[in-house]
Amino acid sequence: MKYKLGATMMVAGLLLAGCGSDDEKAAPAPAQTETTTAGDKAVATPVDDRLKEPAKDEKCAFCNMKVYHKDNKMGAFTAQAIDEKGKNLFFDDAGCMLNYERDHKVTLEKFVRDYDSKDWVKLDDATIVAGDIKTPMNYGFAYFTQKTAAEKFVADNDGSKIVAVSDIDDKAHEKMKMKMEMNSEHSDSEQSQGH
Repeated sequence: MKYKLGATMMVAGLLLAGCGSDDEKAAPAPAQTETTTAGDKAVATPVDDRLKEPAKDEKCAFCNMKVYHKDNKMGAFTAQAIDEKGKNLFFDDAGCMLNYERDHKVTLEKFVRDYDSKDWVKLDDATIVAGDIKTPMNYGFAYFTQKTAAEKFVADNDGSKIVAVSDIDDKAHEKMKMKMEMNSEHSDSEQSQGH
């Protein structure tokens, strides 16, 4: 009976917590947990209490495009970083997060969403899959907390493969260089036309 009452109160609390104003900026997310085993028992450990969910109208800190929420299909690719001052930054795709680091010459604590659960996971702890995956900026990477889930995704999706963070960084750097070249050409074109 105590279990049912406790579960009912927890559900009611979660429902009431969702009744906040839409105008609120990035509210702290409920503490997400990773499950590890200690002997025969599963032990939940928080990923990071500082993680938040993006605000309703959040824009990517690097490219200024829309950042998707976890209830959107594209929300599986939202990335989050915490800078040296403790500020949460949001990105529409992990490649933008890596380009932000490069552009601002900073080192961020980097997090991505697990493709299946959409819970936050440290980028360095995630198993990364590259493939024909539609993502907001077309980087084509998905992230998994469990390596077995990543391996299943690869088995179910021809042409997919498990890769390293450096593969994302290489692709992001290439995209950034291409964008800079395009901007430079556009600027040169305007100057030659007298604009």
